[in-house]
Amino acid sequence: MEHEITAADLRKLPQSPEDQCDMCRSRGKTWNGDDPKCSFPRGGIFSADGWNCATSNGIRDLCGQDEKHPSSDYRYCDDQNYSTIKIDEVDLESGPAMALWVSWYKRRGRTEAMWLLSNYDPPRLPTAADCAAIIQALAVDK
Repeated sequence: MEHEITAADLRKLPQSPEDQCDMCRSRGKTWNGDDPKCSFPRGGIFSADGWNCATSNGIRDLCGQDEKHPSSDYRYCDDQNYSTIKIDEVDLESGPAMALWVSWYKRRGRTEAMWLLSNYDPPRLPTAADCAAIIQALAVDK
């Protein structure tokens, strides 16, 4: 019996460096176990298919599960984590936004959702460049 290749099988394949955002390429793999999967394929728009993406992890670090950034409003409910980060003063490549909303389950390396929120436009997915700008602008140890 021949095995059909599924989308889940494809997600398990290691990503080439060209398929990773700058932060994933820079960090590399620093642990034993499964390979990371960048949440910003080819440095583009956020995808929830990522796992242990350096950029997504940097955003979650700002959100506050361990230590909350002053611009972050962190919430926890039944192992689900939510945070809204005030970013109205951050210069984003994709245009202005007032907040970044982030959701993840437990602390297993996967970020389920990210949305840039605006007063005037519908929510939009952030790019790797947007998230890098947020991380740089809000870094506590600047």
